[in-house]
Formats: sequence, structure tokens, C-alpha cells
Amino acid sequence: MKKLQNIAFILLLAGVMSSCNNTSKTTAASDSVQTSNEDRTKVEDEPLKGCYIGVLKRDTFQLAITAVNESNVEGSLLYNFFEKDRSRGTFTGTFINDVLLADYTFQSEGATSQRQVIFKKTAKGFIEGYGNIKSEGGKDVFVDTAAVKFDQSIELTRTDACLP
Repeated sequence: MKKLQNIAFILLLAGVMSSCNNTSKTTAASDSVQTSNEDRTKVEDEPLKGCYIGVLKRDTFQLAITAVNESNVEGSLLYNFFEKDRSRGTFTGTFINDVLLADYTFQSEGATSQRQVIFKKTAKGFIEGYGNIKSEGGKDVFVDTAAVKFDQSIELTRTDACLP
């Protein structure tokens, strides 16, 4: 009888230990799912963040999106024209319906200027838009953003690293 009690006790102890072990596995699994969901949320919150580069012959263009907060976007732009002055600066704007519309403040030929820029999102990156402009409050702005044409010849594609 004593032997039977010992076996029952061992089985009971094994069952308790097994259930304790399963609880920690369940907790670890739920922690893993929670972490995975948090990572996924971060990716969805900032799908635009990164560098996009385009090259046309010897000219290089870079759009670097450094901050995304809902529809508000910040970053920098570089227009590096071969054997001409380049322009480099920062922008702040909005990204709505696959269109980035921003105010670009830049240095070119020793002067600081400001103008509006517009980019359309593509599967690989962005295409810059061009249209009629007017001067308003010391900066160049589009007369009608709905009439802007997007140049298909220069696509800024996402890259792993930004230019210096």
C-alpha cells in the first residue's frame, strides 16, 4: 500500500510540475506574440521612412524620409546635378492618398530658398511632380496641385543607405 501511495504521490507531483511548466510556456508564447504584434505596428506606422535615390545620366536625386507621424512627414532632399550647383535641404509636409506634398527649404548657389515639392508614391519608391508655380509669401508654390504631372523618367527607388 505504501508503494502505491508513493507512486500516486510521484504522479501527482509530476502533474503539478508539468502544469507549472506549461504555464510558463504559454506565458512565453503570449509574450512572443505580443512582441511580434508590437514590431508589426511599428512597421505599419512608418512604412515611408527611409532613403529613395534616383539617377538620370550623371545627375543624382535623393529623398530621405526621417520622421513619420500619422500623415505628417519630415526629411531631406538632395538634387546633385553634374557640373552644376547642387541643392540640399530639408522638408516638412503631409502624405495623403499616396502623395507627399511638402515645403522644401534648401541651399543653392549660396542662398537659402523655399519651394513646394510634390512626390507620388509608387510600388518601388517615389516620382516627383512638376507643374505651374507662383510666388506666394516668399516661396514658390504650385498653382494647382491637381494639375501636377509626374515625370515617369526618374523614379526614386528605396535603398538601404542614404548618400552622405
